[in-house]
Amino acid sequence: MTQLVDISSRVQILESGDLLISNIRSVDAGLYICVRANEAGSVKGEAYLSVLVRTQIIQPPVDTTVLLGLTATLQCKVSSDPSVPYNIDWYREGQSSTPISNSQRIGVQADGQLEIQAVRASDVGSYACVVTSPGGNETRAARLSVIELPFPPSNVKVERLPEPQQRSINVSWTPGFDGNSPISKFIIQRREVSELEKFVGPVPDPLLNWITELSNVSADQRWILLENLKAATVYQFRVSAVNRVGEGSPSEPSNVVELPQEEFPLHRAPSGPPVGFVGSARSMSEIISQWQPPLEEHRNGQILGYILRYRLFGYNNVPWSYQNITNEAQRNFLIQELITWKDYIVQIAAYNNMGVGVYTEGSKIKTKEGVPEAPPTNVKVEAINSTAARCRWTPPNPQQINGINQGYKIQAWQRRLIDGEWKDIERRMMTVPPSLIDPLAEQTAILGGLEKFSEYNISVLCFTDPGDGVASVQVPVMTQDDVPDEITALHFDDVSDRSVKVLWAPPRFSNGILTGYTVRYQVKDRPDTLKSFNLTADDTELTVNQLQATTHYWFEIFAWTRVGSGAPKTATIQSGVEPVLPHAPTSLALSNIEAFSVVLQFTPGFDGNSSITKWKVEGQTARNMTWFTICEINDPDAETLTVTGLVPFTQYRLRLSASNVVGSSKPSEATKDFQTIQARPKHPPFNVTVRAMSAQQLRVRWIPLQQTEWYGNPRGYNISYKQLVKTPGTVKYLPRSVVIEDHTANSHVLDGLEEWTLYEVIMNACNDVGCSKESGTAIERTREAVPSYGPLDVQANATSSTTVVVRWGEVPRQHRNGQIDGYKVFYAAADRGGQQVLHKTIPNNATFTTTLTELKKFVVYHVQVLAYTRLGNGALSTPPIRVQTFEDTPGVPSNVSFPDVTLTMARIIWDVPMDPNGEILAYQVTYTLNGSAMLNYSREFPPSDRTFRATGLLPEKYYSFSCTAQTRLGWGKIATALVYTTNNRERPQAPSVPQISRSQIQAHQITFSWTPGRDGFAPLRYYTVEMRENEGRWQPLPERVDPLLSSYTALGLRPYMTYQFRIQATNDLGPSAFSRESVVVRTLPAAPAAGVGGLKVVPITTTSVRVQWSALETGMWNGDAGTGGYRILYQQLSDFPTALQSTPKTDVHGINENSVVLSDLQQDRNYEIVVLPFNSQGPGPATPPAAVYVGEAVPTGEPRAVDAAPISSTEVRLLWKPPKQSMQNGDILGYKIYYLVTYSPQALEPGRKWEEEIEVVSATATSHSLVFLDKFTEYRIQLLAFNPAGDGPRSAPITVKTLPGVPSAPLHLRFSDITMQSLEVTWDAPKFLNGEILGYLVTYETTEENEKFSKQVKQKVSNTTLRVQNLEEEVTYTFTVRAQTSVDYGPGVSENVTTGPQDGSPVAPRDLILTKTLSSVEMHWINGPSGRGPILGYLIEAKKREKGEPSFVYDSRWTKIEQTRKGMMQDFTVSYHILMPSTAYTFRVIAYNRYGISFPVYSKDSILTPSKLHLEYGYLQHKPFYRQTWFMVSLAATSIVIIVMVIAVLCVKSKSYKYKQEAQKTLEESMAMSIDERQELALELYRSRHGVGTGTLNSVGTLRSGTLGTLGRKSTNRPPPGVHLGKSPPRPSPASVAYHSDEESLKCYDENPDDSSVTEKPSEVSSSEASQHSESENESVRSDPHSFVNHYANVNDSLRQSWKKTKPVRNYSSYTDSEPEGSAVMSLNGGQIIVNNMARSRAPLPGFSSFV
Repeated sequence: MTQLVDISSRVQILESGDLLISNIRSVDAGLYICVRANEAGSVKGEAYLSVLVRTQIIQPPVDTTVLLGLTATLQCKVSSDPSVPYNIDWYREGQSSTPISNSQRIGVQADGQLEIQAVRASDVGSYACVVTSPGGNETRAARLSVIELPFPPSNVKVERLPEPQQRSINVSWTPGFDGNSPISKFIIQRREVSELEKFVGPVPDPLLNWITELSNVSADQRWILLENLKAATVYQFRVSAVNRVGEGSPSEPSNVVELPQEEFPLHRAPSGPPVGFVGSARSMSEIISQWQPPLEEHRNGQILGYILRYRLFGYNNVPWSYQNITNEAQRNFLIQELITWKDYIVQIAAYNNMGVGVYTEGSKIKTKEGVPEAPPTNVKVEAINSTAARCRWTPPNPQQINGINQGYKIQAWQRRLIDGEWKDIERRMMTVPPSLIDPLAEQTAILGGLEKFSEYNISVLCFTDPGDGVASVQVPVMTQDDVPDEITALHFDDVSDRSVKVLWAPPRFSNGILTGYTVRYQVKDRPDTLKSFNLTADDTELTVNQLQATTHYWFEIFAWTRVGSGAPKTATIQSGVEPVLPHAPTSLALSNIEAFSVVLQFTPGFDGNSSITKWKVEGQTARNMTWFTICEINDPDAETLTVTGLVPFTQYRLRLSASNVVGSSKPSEATKDFQTIQARPKHPPFNVTVRAMSAQQLRVRWIPLQQTEWYGNPRGYNISYKQLVKTPGTVKYLPRSVVIEDHTANSHVLDGLEEWTLYEVIMNACNDVGCSKESGTAIERTREAVPSYGPLDVQANATSSTTVVVRWGEVPRQHRNGQIDGYKVFYAAADRGGQQVLHKTIPNNATFTTTLTELKKFVVYHVQVLAYTRLGNGALSTPPIRVQTFEDTPGVPSNVSFPDVTLTMARIIWDVPMDPNGEILAYQVTYTLNGSAMLNYSREFPPSDRTFRATGLLPEKYYSFSCTAQTRLGWGKIATALVYTTNNRERPQAPSVPQISRSQIQAHQITFSWTPGRDGFAPLRYYTVEMRENEGRWQPLPERVDPLLSSYTALGLRPYMTYQFRIQATNDLGPSAFSRESVVVRTLPAAPAAGVGGLKVVPITTTSVRVQWSALETGMWNGDAGTGGYRILYQQLSDFPTALQSTPKTDVHGINENSVVLSDLQQDRNYEIVVLPFNSQGPGPATPPAAVYVGEAVPTGEPRAVDAAPISSTEVRLLWKPPKQSMQNGDILGYKIYYLVTYSPQALEPGRKWEEEIEVVSATATSHSLVFLDKFTEYRIQLLAFNPAGDGPRSAPITVKTLPGVPSAPLHLRFSDITMQSLEVTWDAPKFLNGEILGYLVTYETTEENEKFSKQVKQKVSNTTLRVQNLEEEVTYTFTVRAQTSVDYGPGVSENVTTGPQDGSPVAPRDLILTKTLSSVEMHWINGPSGRGPILGYLIEAKKREKGEPSFVYDSRWTKIEQTRKGMMQDFTVSYHILMPSTAYTFRVIAYNRYGISFPVYSKDSILTPSKLHLEYGYLQHKPFYRQTWFMVSLAATSIVIIVMVIAVLCVKSKSYKYKQEAQKTLEESMAMSIDERQELALELYRSRHGVGTGTLNSVGTLRSGTLGTLGRKSTNRPPPGVHLGKSPPRPSPASVAYHSDEESLKCYDENPDDSSVTEKPSEVSSSEASQHSESENESVRSDPHSFVNHYANVNDSLRQSWKKTKPVRNYSSYTDSEPEGSAVMSLNGGQIIVNNMARSRAPLPGFSSFV
């Protein structure tokens, strides 16, 4: 396609018509057509233009610097026409005739690049790339430079300077070769030469510990002066140089130089004193001192020991006393043999081999108080009355008191003979305070409370806090006499109608010399008959005559001394009647029960013919089962006494006894238990002490009240506390309170308090009634803390573009929380996220202004101020103050780069300056040819333009562009950037491998260097550094490195970690590849970076504490765990504490240690303790200070010999011994008893568990009774002792089990299967077993009295169910069940039940009709409503009808014939075979459902059963094959064989003897029935004998239906205990029949034989399946009289004997072999069942079998 040529500056049409194309390009090639036209026409010509590309070098080689040993590449990229061949040759300077040929190390690549591997110094020079081709030739050259590490400096010399700079050294050196890179700095290293090297010679270099002394010595220096080195140390130095490659090898070590000891005016010794010197009194003659060595720079050599000197304070002319401490490691010393209670000045200095150093400032320390050494003098004593004496004395010499005189003790002594030796016994003591007016003047005091008319020896002593001084010489004194006490032992003898002898004994205390007695008497209540007799002191009896017979006389006797008569003793007797002991009072009653008293009413007993002289009230409590005297009252005629001295909220039982002249009566019967009402607690908690735990916590401790001191239900303790403000006019704080509900607690921590504030604490105890009185006030100050509020009135004003002046006020006093040490001003740019917060410290508390400098210009800052104390920084002031610095000229524009560059064009872009310093108004861009002084271009741009395209540039030239911004204050700083005009720019080459020298490695930083690669014809803009730690991921460093730099220091590294680095260069086209990573280097070890945690300080004695902390993990020791340990710094707390670094310290070596004991601390002082980790590199951060009070420590020993024994089912007695005295750590305040249930016979409710209970007892107790415990329960018991510091350790646990008690009542008594005559009773075990349940006693009786029935029946069972038979119909019974343990039966649970229908039972059937057939009786009835549930079956019962008895009359002789379980029915057939032949029967039917039975329906008619012959004859006509004779004979023969085998087995097992014995035993009771009663059962036994009936007589005489004619379910059952046979059957006949007594024949079970209710009327006995093996009822089965029958003798009468009719049988029937009928008697609690054995019958004895 042809197109018109575009005309431009490069393509022009000349006037001649020629086409001129300048600066031809390959795109200009093609077919050109020229058309010329005029009026005559047009002509055209065409030609094809071919353009050949000139062969030229487009990427020429550039000057390259390569690290020695690396690979150097010189590029030479050629551009040419594809059709034109070209050739590239490289020539080296000086060898221009011969091109470089390829070798193993040097070669030319296919792209023309020259590669020189493993460059060396010989490769340095210029290299030229020569291109030859038909398209043109070109030559370009570049220079290759090889750089390397600088050579070691030489001639390193060390010279010690002369005095006075003895600790300064001059190090000089000569630089080595710089490695073709200018030296940037020198590094100086040193080491200390050990003493060992003097003997063994030099040590190999790797083993030497060189330390960098200086790391940035100027490259221009050739010497350096090192100062402040350690004296008396041998040094050696070496020097290394650093260039852009890195650090070169160090020089050879210098000569060795030894610094001498520093010389002082007097001697050369340590230049500083020991640090942290403190001392405290340990006793009255000892002072303990502690210190740390002098600082390292002051030791001036090795410390050899210490000199400690001391003297009395103020005695400056007295010479010092010296102590030489030769052990350098010793850090404390005990000064002994000091004067008591004196101030001493103590100093200490260290010494080395040059002498003694500087002493510390004198510490003033006072020894502790002692006891007075001298007694009071001039002691005088005189009696002033019968019980007091006045004492006078002169105080001892004040020099001999040895402390503060606390007062005097006056002691009264009496001599007593004890164990054959006279000893002084202290009878009285009183304390007298010293005189405050004149302590040296004579003092007087009156000693009272002495005994009357008694001799005493009085002494006086002076005492101080440590104890009592020497007592004075004893001065005798005798108290004055007084009236005597009342006489004793008054009684009467020889009492007759007319006379009586009165006898007495002298008063117990005569209180003087007795002068006589007076006896007065009169007729009682007749003063006119008064007579008096005066007797001598020797007379102690008097016979009084001429008395009136049987008259009451009143006697009064009193003794005399010279002072007067004593108290009279009175008594009343009756003449003619000898006085005897009185009788006990009766009918005690209580009223007006109060907290501390109760009114006791009583009826006095016989007074013993003498007036009652005294009533004695005794009591018992739950905690004290021993009777003790409560009070004694003298009121002869009293019938009501007010008993006082009771303890509130205590359960008492009282008894009363009377006393007359003869003696005391027996105690009365005890009153009922009563409980006094509650009262306020007896007293507040004792020993309330408060200790500061922290700045916001106070710990309150007290002695808890004992259980008997609460006087009610404890509510706990109330702690009231408030701030104490001592400044007048300030606001008073209202008290706050907290309630501790645990009444056994003895400590509590109050928190949320104000820091450094004085608090007042008061406590009281509270119960349900109220609170006790308040305790004494305790005062304590919380700990010091950092300020909780910032300074007030903070102001900030800008003064320039880079400075701000900040002013502030003081912190409010209540928020200072200690002494303010200084202030810190924090500031940060407000609008620059992530900007670092800076601060400035003002290290004094008197300056309130500062100037912040070097701030960013025109930036808004937030300024806050805080105050700090020695504990740390306080809260910042709020709100932050905003302040903006002034506007200024802007900083350099940022991110200057050239994204587009060609041979003649470059486009520059830039960003807003990082520091605009104001509003940017314009930008200016200037560029010039680099190296040229002529300005090419300059242009300004508006602030929105940030790009410029410069055109018309020279190709392949460097241009320098400058960019600057302008604010209203002028043009700012200039950003300069170079650009190279070319079309062949590319990304830069990667820098070389970073080089790291050993001396540039430190614990937290590493310095490395590199060599830049080619810049790709685009100047570098920055370097990016990446590092990785411990072979982890590469992480970029956020800082961009200046492209002009070739070294970088990575800061913030972790000690003793491995690191690698790599570098990336970035130009305008992008980043280069990363350099190869550096070698792996490890940072140096450092001091621990983290502080320990979990600091806890616990007092263990009164002078020592245990410091515990959490040990640091190995990784926290920064590579130096081998030398790691912990340093414990401690000091006493004071108002102006010192820095902890200058206080005593204890070092514990080993990183796994976590505790240390600080001992020999001063008692009763607060200490502050911090812990910091350290290693050989230095100390780590310290913990916050932990404060502790030394002087209190919890007991370290537990109570000893703890023993426990049960006293009863609810009480355990504990015995123990106190902890060892050395482990008590002070006075024991009491004991805590912890007890917990470990086993209980009763289970807990789900979700609950046993909780440990606590009781507190006094410190004097060594025994205690735990009461109100659970019965038959095992407890785990532990004791601990506590003192004011807290609880000691618990004793080893012991277990004890309370004794069993009676159980509680069984639960859930219920009844089931209730019929007209029987029921089943069931219950659950008691809730509280209180022991092992042995069984249950079931008692039942009719609820209403009825003479027809027995009143009570008792039955003992071992399980929780009982089947009761033979009850009366429709009668209500009361059942009571009691559980039994080994102690006794517990209370019972009772319920009533009525036999017969129950609620919900069916309605009785009706219209019962009987139809008699040939072999059975058919019954038909009509059902009634089924009740609440469907009918489940019927009970078919029958009874024999008596002659003349109406059909509707029934008694308890109904026998159950059948029980159906097939639901509702209306017909039933009863076979004659289960009835007796020739007997009239009446029937009834009872329906039942799940709720119970209905009332019965009775048949109106009776049915007479056929005779036996009729039954057999009629049956033969219809009998089946199995009833045929042949079948019966076969069956009988088989049965005989089987039975013979069974009998043989029984014989082998010797069972026959057992059966015979049982038969003999029962024969003795076989005659217990009368003849009439035997005949009554004849027909019934007839059926049994012939096998036609299936009735079974069980142990309670109920006829039950059997199966296949079996009369018992179990063939091996023994007969029930109540069954006795009156006579043996004819065959087999037992021998030696014995008869029992009449009582045994009537014997029945009776749990309580003495209970009259049991024997009052005969009753029936019930049975339990568990205890008596009674059998459940069986359904009857119709059987044939010829069926095989296995008879057993445990047959009972089917006709129950009536309770009313049955009477005890007292006669026995005689027994003869000729009797046609035998009889068996079963006696059941007075009832009888008689079984008649007809002649030829086969009814067996018990234990024997019989068959037909």
